Formats: sequence, C-alpha cells, structure tokens
Amino acid sequence: MKRIPILLALVLLVSSCSSSEQPTPAPGGLPSSRTSPPERSCGDGTCDGPETVENCPADCQAPPTLPTTSSAETPPLYYFYAIHAHGSSEFLPYTDPGMTTVDPQAAENMISAIAGIAQALDRYGAKGTWEFLPATIRGIAAYQGESNIFGELLSNGHEIGTHAHRIEAVPLAVQALQEIGIVPETTSGFITQISDAGPSEAQSAMAEAIAAQVDLGLTVGTTNLLPGSEMNLLSPACDEQFGVGNDMWMDTGNLMFPWRPDYVHEDICSDNPQGEMMFVSHASIEALILPDAPGPPDVLDARHFGQLRQQFDAALDYMQENQPQRVAAWGFVTHIIEYAVGSQAENGPDPAALQALDDFLAYVDSRHDEGLVVYATAAEIAQLASAP
Repeated sequence: MKRIPILLALVLLVSSCSSSEQPTPAPGGLPSSRTSPPERSCGDGTCDGPETVENCPADCQAPPTLPTTSSAETPPLYYFYAIHAHGSSEFLPYTDPGMTTVDPQAAENMISAIAGIAQALDRYGAKGTWEFLPATIRGIAAYQGESNIFGELLSNGHEIGTHAHRIEAVPLAVQALQEIGIVPETTSGFITQISDAGPSEAQSAMAEAIAAQVDLGLTVGTTNLLPGSEMNLLSPACDEQFGVGNDMWMDTGNLMFPWRPDYVHEDICSDNPQGEMMFVSHASIEALILPDAPGPPDVLDARHFGQLRQQFDAALDYMQENQPQRVAAWGFVTHIIEYAVGSQAENGPDPAALQALDDFLAYVDSRHDEGLVVYATAAEIAQLASAP
C-alpha cells in the first residue's frame, strides 16, 4: 500500500477529522435558550430514554434479526457506513466556541446534508452509523426542538453514536445525547484522541481512551487503524497486525474481522475475548484521496466512490475465496461536510455529491440482492461478532 507522507498525515488529522482546537464548553456553560429535554413516558409513541423493548413494548419494537448466513454459497459481508456529523470548526452550528448562538443557516445546511445522506441510505434499506460531536448534537437539538433529525434517523433504523477529537469531550457527547433521550453505545475519534502521543506511548494512550469510554457505557468503537498509514500510531507496535486474521487490509482497505482490543494490558493489537469494547473497522479517510491530490476532497464525486468500490469488490472477493466462518464487515467513513462546498456548513449539500453516493449504494445494493451483502450498523456488527 502506498504510504502517505507525514506532512499529509498531519493535514488529514487537522483538517479532515479535526477542528479548530477550541474546548467544548461544559453543559453548565450552555445558553439558557437551549431547549430542555422533553418529558417522556411509555405510551407516547416514541421509544427513547430509559424505554426498551422489555419495559415498554407499546413504544419499542425489537430490531430486526440480521441474517448470519447468506442466500448465496459465500458467507455474507456485513456492510456499514460511518458518518462523522460535524464541520471543520467543532462548535458548529453555533457561531462561536462559547456556544451562545445557533447560526440558522449553518444548522439548516448541516441538517440538509444529514437528511440527504439518510434519504440515499433509506432508498436501499441501508443503515448509517451517525457519530456526532457534542456541539452538533446540542446545536441541532436547540434549533429543531423536540421534533428533530435524530428521531428521524432512529425511526428509520439508523444508529446514533458519539464522536470526539479529545477524550475529555466524550462525556459531553454522551450527555448531550442522553438529554434528548438517546443512550449511545458506539463511539469514534480514537486516532485524533491519541494524536499527541509518541510512538512509544500510543498503546497506553489508546488503552486510556478505550477505558474512559467503556466507563461511559460505550462498548463499540468504529476505527480506521489501517496498517501502513502514518496516521496510525499503533501500527509499528502491532507489527501491522490487529485482531486475528486481519491480513486482507492492503486490498480491502479494511480490517474485516472485528476484535476486542486488550486495553486492560495495553495491547491494542491483540484480541481479548473478555474485553468490553469491540472495534469495527472502516476504510480510512485516505481511501477518498485521489492520486496526486493533496488531501481528502472538498466535495465527493464519482471518482472517490470509484476508489471505494475497488476496495468493496476486493472484500467480496476475499469472502468468496476464503469463505470465513466468522463475522466479517466492510465499511467506510465520510464527513457530512464532504457533500457540500466548504467546510464550515456555509453551503447546503451538492446534489451531484449525493447522486454519487446514491450510485455507489445502487452498486452495493446489487450485491445485496445477490445475497452477498447484509446491511448493518456498527453496533449490530459488534453484537453478531460477540455472539458465541
């Protein structure tokens, strides 16, 4: 695999899945104009907060059971899409780091991007694993009120999790979701959370990041620990091997077999069957970089999805050739801002970018119709991988 220069890796960390390094205010510093979490009760037609299938069947329905076998001779490939919902300034859609005022235009543009991506997924029955920064959650909830995009996503079978560029921001994201009745189990942002660690400290830094999130009830981590990438500080310590049998990454861009990193012993490379966090890998953002391009795209188009298609096809080839009798997944990640011109939510989604996503999903769906692909969220994949 082609290694990107260190300078490009730093650009990726700072500009692609990072933000202006302004601390997210603690909840006590939020403006009083933010809407209070609504009162909820069993029987109101909404499954949220503490309500579950067991304690409130009137509102909550059991999720559909994912097939564990394929209608084809080849075992199924579980397919997921992780979407990081934020702008390049992590306080968006607020106008400032103090989160005092929501910018209506930024909020509308972010919501439109989320809705456009979700509509493409819904068209094919695919699912998104949506991962939100604290300010994005609070800003959109304050702007939309009780009837918001979060409820729409959940009602259509999508998953909502947390995203944080610093460990100390993870509790804020969890709390922001809980205040609107969502209890997350999936989290992301590990690469940026340990970006200040040196190579010799990477294992302990990642172990600390995982432990802190497990303590918050987060048990599924979406990651892009692709060996050979300068962004992956753990790669040298792990001798480019993560989990068990993940040797297909050079062609597929994915570590297809989920694993439980042994963070208790600061050995993220190894699988610990008793571990409390399951890592589900997706393609690195580097998969979207075109040859000779300086970094990830401002706006996605068919060329970027064409590169993803090559990795997706390689994953299907791997399944056919190796017939693995274990849960295998392939996923990719983008940000909502890669569907619009600019990175500050100054524009709504570009229809051509959404069409490029739709075209890619149509191709994936053709393999789904053949029985080779099962649509899932990261949490559903982790649950299947955890089963005895």
